Amino acid sequence: MTAELETILAYHQESKHNFKAYAPGPHHLDLPLKPDPFLNYHGTRLLNLEIWSDEQIKAELFPAYEQAFSPEKLKPFELNAESISRLFFDSFAISAWKMAGGTKWPLRVNPSSGNLHPTEVYLLSGPVKGFLKNPSVFHYAPLLHALELRAEFPRKTWELLSSGFPEGTFFVGLSSIFWRVSWKYGLRAFRYAQHDLGHAIAALTFAAAGLGWKTSLLADMGSEEIAVLLGISEEIGPEKQEPACLLAVYPAGETCNRGRIPSSAIPAFRNLSWEGVPNSLSPEHVEWVGIEKAASAAQKKGTDYFENKEAEEKKSGTLVVSSLKASSFENRPELKTVPLRSVIRGRRSAIEMDNSAYMEKEIFYAMLQKTLPENNPIFNTLAFGSFTHLLLFVNRVKDLLPGLYIFLRKPEEKERFKAAIRPDFLWEKPKNCPSDLEFYLLMEETLHSFAAQLSCAQRKAADACFTACMLSEFKEPLNRFGAWIYPYLFWECGILGQLLYLEAEANGLRGCGIGCFFDDPLHDAIGLKGLEFQDLYHFAVGYPLPEIGVITLPAYED
Repeated sequence: MTAELETILAYHQESKHNFKAYAPGPHHLDLPLKPDPFLNYHGTRLLNLEIWSDEQIKAELFPAYEQAFSPEKLKPFELNAESISRLFFDSFAISAWKMAGGTKWPLRVNPSSGNLHPTEVYLLSGPVKGFLKNPSVFHYAPLLHALELRAEFPRKTWELLSSGFPEGTFFVGLSSIFWRVSWKYGLRAFRYAQHDLGHAIAALTFAAAGLGWKTSLLADMGSEEIAVLLGISEEIGPEKQEPACLLAVYPAGETCNRGRIPSSAIPAFRNLSWEGVPNSLSPEHVEWVGIEKAASAAQKKGTDYFENKEAEEKKSGTLVVSSLKASSFENRPELKTVPLRSVIRGRRSAIEMDNSAYMEKEIFYAMLQKTLPENNPIFNTLAFGSFTHLLLFVNRVKDLLPGLYIFLRKPEEKERFKAAIRPDFLWEKPKNCPSDLEFYLLMEETLHSFAAQLSCAQRKAADACFTACMLSEFKEPLNRFGAWIYPYLFWECGILGQLLYLEAEANGLRGCGIGCFFDDPLHDAIGLKGLEFQDLYHFAVGYPLPEIGVITLPAYED
């Protein structure tokens, strides 16, 4: 076992919540140290992006939500100032302001643990007619809905950078500032930041789909390579940005087979003149050594899984990465008239849920079908495959017995799962379950209070129509790929969470991610031993109760 893998496994165990003690965290919230939720680069040029009012969004009926799952059938938008504005407005911008008791706070299109938003976003683009004269790197500033210029670079560098990618490709880079989350959540913050990256990847993918574009995770890129491209490689200290990933965005009718940009393009970025000075987020900081160690261990070196795909297949006889199919999912007629942008920008986290409301089984099953990788091009960003299955506390779904269920997103895992968990589970498929779903009743019992207990006593887990616990394959992918795959496992959970958020919104329900849960007590409850599978995220879906005394205000006022 490598030192990096030992460090990641140690972090994973130390950051678990248990009934006897929570993971290490601050003893109290030191409000004077609360980080600024917005990073800005002072002293650089600003490109203001186009803004749409709430009324304009509500009036925009096309494309429909269901069309986001077949973006290749939409006419792709031309790459220009408007389409770039729409992409960021529908993925990372402020979605609304809330106000209660004289306190005002912003919500964003991409959700975040505790609304703390550790994720930062960058645009790398070539020249865009009428918008960008030169190839450039920008930081996205959501408070202003604007792009902050970090650097311009030669066209020859852009030609090298984009070679092998479809015409019209540009790149979006993501990074994390862990201090934003550790201020409130302590050691477990590293996990939450990875959830947020998954949400961000899916938010970008849905917004791109509405423009007739696709996204591809450039999974062969190394962490330091990404840092150099984003201009953050020299950052140090508690507010530094950790590079996460780079995604290619391109017309959905095209095919992107690249896993990285050419290595020869990267050195030029080390010599660029980077503009702007980042603002200070907090006057003082608390150091979390465990997070620093985990972040260092999870750094990824450049790989060639995709560049040498055929050679790998011939050598091993098996493919170590997955190739996902285009959508084969049968669209639900009810959602063909639900506007995509209203769903995306209307997404909210449910604060409280109505424990007297039941959801239709057809909606429930359709949500499960959407989570299957082969049914959903949203999961094309899972370049190394899908590892997550859903353990479900079904509380209030019509025509389904209340109890504990399991949904296997990879059918071939059934026997492995049966051997890994309690032998007395039923493994009975409900009579009304669609034939293509590996969905089984494990235990018939009213378990909503237990669901809440396992989710740090949060009532929404009990009051929801269902609560999903995301059980990820764990030991095998870590042994196969190394410590750097650890964040990726959480990204998949965040992508699943974002899908459930939007599915709930489109169907008149609400969702809420739950990062606080008791890890090993859930494992013990289902008889799961060792590290073959691990519980990495919880998510509740139900009918929201109105927020009393809270006023909603427009995202961007004139």
